[in-house]
Amino acid sequence: MSITFDTNNNTYTVLLLCGSKTCTMDEVCIQDMCVKRGSLSFVARWSRRKGRGYIIIRTPLNSTIYYGKPHTNSSIDEGRHQRVGDGSHVDRIYWPLKSIAPKGFYKICFNTGSLLNGTDKSPVTVTIEIQRFGLMMKTLTHTFNRSTRNLNECINTSDTFIGFSEI
Repeated sequence: MSITFDTNNNTYTVLLLCGSKTCTMDEVCIQDMCVKRGSLSFVARWSRRKGRGYIIIRTPLNSTIYYGKPHTNSSIDEGRHQRVGDGSHVDRIYWPLKSIAPKGFYKICFNTGSLLNGTDKSPVTVTIEIQRFGLMMKTLTHTFNRSTRNLNECINTSDTFIGFSEI
């Protein structure tokens, strides 16, 4: 972040530097990409560069959001999936700033996609960052030793399940 003060006009300018880009005030920086700021955001990160994985969120209103269903059909549950960059090591679901995320328990899951399908069969560790606007970030970490089978399911017993977060 860069803050400059114009002494002639008595104004401050705040810039969020993001790799070689500058984000606007309604954006955040994720993996050198400027993305829309949200009232609630779930970001999945993994270190393996080859292959893609996908975050899956089941909201307190029982809506499931993931890459194949990038938003709900509800005007009161406005979560959205957003691929960050080429999707090779970050995936995100967020609620726009002007929307209110439903209160309650969110189930957090992850589809290993093509991360464990190649010749590299070593485990993949996924970190989920949970950020509510204006509050401290929470993180969950989970290691997957084999490919997930329930590709778009997010329930406690599915092999994609990572944990809960109460909002």
